[in-house]
Amino acid sequence: MSESEMTHLTMEKHEPKPNAYEVYVMPCLAEFVGLLIFAFIGTMVTGYVTPAGNMWLLSIALAHGFTIALLIVAVGHISGGHLNPAVTLGITIAGGVTWLQGICYVISQLLGAMVGAAFTRAILPNATYAACAGGTHAIGGEVSITGAILCESILTMILVLTVLLAAVDPSSAEKALPPLAIGLAVLVGILAGGPFSGASMNPARAFGPAVAAGVWKNHYVWWVGPIIGGLVAGIIYRMFLADAERRLIAGNYMKRYI
Repeated sequence: MSESEMTHLTMEKHEPKPNAYEVYVMPCLAEFVGLLIFAFIGTMVTGYVTPAGNMWLLSIALAHGFTIALLIVAVGHISGGHLNPAVTLGITIAGGVTWLQGICYVISQLLGAMVGAAFTRAILPNATYAACAGGTHAIGGEVSITGAILCESILTMILVLTVLLAAVDPSSAEKALPPLAIGLAVLVGILAGGPFSGASMNPARAFGPAVAAGVWKNHYVWWVGPIIGGLVAGIIYRMFLADAERRLIAGNYMKRYI
């Protein structure tokens, strides 16, 4: 055995293995704090919808997109920076985390969104809070429930595919700027769908303000649509677009069973 091989084996022996805190608790805390911040910023910015006039949509899109980008930079190395149950679903299907980790992530995300939205309620004047309905989502006039769900599904699929291809897939390493790409996916999604479906793309972002404000009208739209979008994105990635080790079509994953 060469000296380099012996050195490598020695390093492996002394390299500490991740413990339960680092695998489950610490990432969940990161997701909790991340959603707290995201829900807080996302609901606070809706407080000046009326004063902003025609600029309200751009303001909301920029706030959400930039916040997601900075949060991924901040907590991405701890939890992966999912910050969205639909993203967690897609990443779990893609094999990025276990189902147990995924469930823990989603619970943490929902709790964080509730706390962040509660802070907004405590800060905004009552009239302002009522005017923006606490930052909850709404379906645009003349848009059907089916249309809103379809819109949320497509926007979420685009977002989750961006996450999977820009941040999760090993072949994308050092070839993209994941926080920027994901932040832009959120930004353009809101610009495209905000006036029609609310462009939530994130069940936790919808859930937290709904709890704080007690506004539940059509709330299932922002669960059904994003879940469908995350599911479809995860399947598309795993079937056709993943690296050879994870891809189910013509990949090494299937070759092991042939």
